[in-house]
Amino acid sequence: MTLFAAAEAAAASLCDVFKKPLAPANNNTMIMLVLAALCLVVPLDLTQLIFACLGAGCYYCVQKLQRSFNQQEKKKSPSLALPVNRRGGQRFPDSRDVRRATPKRSPVTKKPTPPSELSVQTPVVPVVAPKFQGVGLEAEMKELLEQIMPTAESQRGVDRLAEAIRFMLSSTISEVEVTGFASSDLSRGRANGVAVPDVDIVINVSPAVMASKLAQRPGKSTTDPRMLQKWALRLCADKLVSVGGFKFRRSGFRGNEPKMTLLVPAELGIFNQAVPIDIAVNAVAPLHSAALLTECGNANPRAKELLLLVRRWAKDRGICHSPKGHFSPYVWSLLTIYFLQVKEREEGPLLPPLQELEAISTLFKCSATKEKTVIKDSAKALSPVKLLQEFMHFYSSEFKWTKQAVCVRSSANGSVPLTLPIHIILHDDGVTTEPGPSVEDPFEPTSNLGNCMNAWSFQRMKSELARASELLSADVSLSKLLEPWTPDTPATPDGNSEF
Repeated sequence: MTLFAAAEAAAASLCDVFKKPLAPANNNTMIMLVLAALCLVVPLDLTQLIFACLGAGCYYCVQKLQRSFNQQEKKKSPSLALPVNRRGGQRFPDSRDVRRATPKRSPVTKKPTPPSELSVQTPVVPVVAPKFQGVGLEAEMKELLEQIMPTAESQRGVDRLAEAIRFMLSSTISEVEVTGFASSDLSRGRANGVAVPDVDIVINVSPAVMASKLAQRPGKSTTDPRMLQKWALRLCADKLVSVGGFKFRRSGFRGNEPKMTLLVPAELGIFNQAVPIDIAVNAVAPLHSAALLTECGNANPRAKELLLLVRRWAKDRGICHSPKGHFSPYVWSLLTIYFLQVKEREEGPLLPPLQELEAISTLFKCSATKEKTVIKDSAKALSPVKLLQEFMHFYSSEFKWTKQAVCVRSSANGSVPLTLPIHIILHDDGVTTEPGPSVEDPFEPTSNLGNCMNAWSFQRMKSELARASELLSADVSLSKLLEPWTPDTPATPDGNSEF
């Protein structure tokens, strides 16, 4: 009876602790539990009981501290608190937790920012205008031509570079051919060299080889020539960067022919300084541009000089980067040739139609004509300054961009040919439209090279032509004409610049 009384007292104390009344129906169950606990504890000695009590107390304190710490963390940063599982530990949040913690936002449609509203960034290297030692436009023009005229030494360096690139790519792509073209003297530094390089590297690969290489990769297979061209270009660029130490600068996939701009390291031992280059796969524009420069120079040396001057001016003024909607150097060459063909002057035309040049006529599947345009000696003795002035005035005032087309193949000075697609430019308001420039590719007569233009670039080109015509008429220094273009700095309401 004494043991039974003690069991009842223990049961009553447990009920008081849990603040729950002891139901009469459960008296026997509780008594059995207490008896079982006493049977386990009684055989233990005093030392074991003390350690058991201390362990239970320590475990209780640790659990209490951990719970209080978790509650404080939730109060400080409830959005970053991790859910706690039943065992007291923490787990990493899953996607459901992220969705619950992320506040809902109203959908916002991001409008494209026009180029005129882009923020101005301070360049790492200051952009300065070229300086000349000569006095007067004639002396400055002569000095500039000596600086930008391609040299045999520069071409030999580019040929060595092409061979080095072919060796680097041969382990990845079999039967690869690499050709390089230099359009200036690479031993002289110049502004905006990285934006529009003066070296073009063309990597020629068989489309069948590219397709087989791409098919070896799981989940990647296509027969689209343009997609194969882009993939091969990325593959070649990655190989040159990883093996040859080339540095990536920019990519231009929006143009008719995708290309990438890389920086050739001086450690390669070909050039004494880092030289920017454009690389492309199976491109024909660099080949055509080099052919035009060579053959037009053979027909009239003044034509080659004007070609180099116009391309240099377009590069420095920032209207020669085709991914941004401007004419490429190849298109500026066509504009220059067309001007020399159709401009009326006492000396007669300075260049014949391209179909009369035997070396070039074979490239665009057209036989040379029997009748030859005679170029007078007086036309070959014109001043480069005068030719540049006439070029700027012709395209800023005389040439009708929306009604006439640039056709150098036959030098036709008239309306747009029916075989040439018309490019329509949509203005920023989304409603106003106007015909864009029409420039026929002599090697592909059904291709309009003016389709890269947009409303902003078209207006920029016309404003730059007007600016150049005005400066040359005022007989200002060539440094002012070739001053590198930078975006206008926006002004704050108080009239001060933001930068």
